[in-house]
Amino acid sequence: MIKIIFKQHFFLLAFALILSSGAFAQEKVQKFIDPANMDMSVKPGDDFYEYAGGAWIKNNPVPAKETRWGSFNMLRDFNINAVKSILEKAAAQKSAAPGSVEKRVGDFYAAGMDSLTIEKLGYSPIKADLVRIKAIKNLTGVLNEMAYMRSNGIASPLYGFFVGQDRKNVEVMIPQLSQGGTTLSDRDDYLKEDKRTKDIQNAYSKYITTLFTLTGSKPAEAQKNAETIFNIEKKLAEAQMSRVEMRDPYKTYNKLSLSELNQKTPGLEWKSILAALKVKGEDTILVNNPKFFEAISGLLKTIPVNDWKTYLQWNILKGAAPYLSSPFADANFTYNQVLTGQKIQTPRWQRMSQLTDGSIGELLGQLYVKEYFKPEAKARMNVLVENLRKAFAIRIKGLDWMSEATKQKALAKLAAFRPKVGYPDKWQNYDGLTLNRNAFFKTCAIPMPGDIII
Repeated sequence: MIKIIFKQHFFLLAFALILSSGAFAQEKVQKFIDPANMDMSVKPGDDFYEYAGGAWIKNNPVPAKETRWGSFNMLRDFNINAVKSILEKAAAQKSAAPGSVEKRVGDFYAAGMDSLTIEKLGYSPIKADLVRIKAIKNLTGVLNEMAYMRSNGIASPLYGFFVGQDRKNVEVMIPQLSQGGTTLSDRDDYLKEDKRTKDIQNAYSKYITTLFTLTGSKPAEAQKNAETIFNIEKKLAEAQMSRVEMRDPYKTYNKLSLSELNQKTPGLEWKSILAALKVKGEDTILVNNPKFFEAISGLLKTIPVNDWKTYLQWNILKGAAPYLSSPFADANFTYNQVLTGQKIQTPRWQRMSQLTDGSIGELLGQLYVKEYFKPEAKARMNVLVENLRKAFAIRIKGLDWMSEATKQKALAKLAAFRPKVGYPDKWQNYDGLTLNRNAFFKTCAIPMPGDIII
């Protein structure tokens, strides 16, 4: 999904809210250390965590709709309810001008809250995609469909692809390939044999079976599909590097020419693939795990086309399930319960609020700051940050262990720091984006202008 600047700076915004004279700041933030939250019966040397916050934990159990709870969750709840009022106001506004921020935010949220229409549609929003995949005849058709799904923002099967900064030359943007293609959160969830892993695998198999059954497959066929998908993804997991290996910045930096990558991965013509992904003229690419793509090259030849078609249909289903009718959304939640331990589903208004923020966050952000974060608050925070910069400069100049040359470099780095408080000076307005409050799935699934991760 699109990277939202407003979301990236949530904690700066939260900090500004606390420092401002808002109701939440006045009521909730009164003491930095409150003895009422401590458990004095516990010796700090035995369990400092319980000593410091035991009473607060006892008096604030994790709500059923949450998987964790703390002061930042409470602040988040304050913001969630503030956003809710903004969204409801925008959705109810009948006189908003076409293309305006209020109109587009209101239409997005209203589409998500129109559960009657969503229930009537069932899985019809993705029927055409499933039919198109079913008609594939050969491996070329499989590869073309993968490119189509990526370039149209539908799904990202088999591997990850994005355009980003070259880590060794940050002034340059370069296409980059990453290992991927799996659904479970870690490769070990496919490879380990312990009880927790088996529970996850069983829940995953049930989830796949349920979604295929909901789209018309017979139970036996749906179960077979689940086995096919798991076997493909397990092979992909076996070719992936572990999380520890993926943290190695040298091991994951492999710059290859397209001709070199073609030689390593016969059957994959990367110039044509990149062109289908709307990346043209590039002759070099970064690959985080070349052996993974060598494995893909072999799997494409050995796994039957019909199995790849099932895998592609699954990529459609799993991406769409949260946004389809309740049987699909409920199956998605039931599966995620096993992963997260969440007891009840988050209310629809809250899910749609988060989806609006995650999809068109800089439109929603404009309405939010207008109501809750005035320019004076941002100016106040900018002064605070500038004072911090001055304090750091004084400290650097007074360091006795740092040479003058090093100090000058440190001061230059400090001067290059760009504060980003609350919201950007220039908003992203998603020019050309139109939204239909009567078509939720098309509205929520539409690729947003500026998306580059496919």
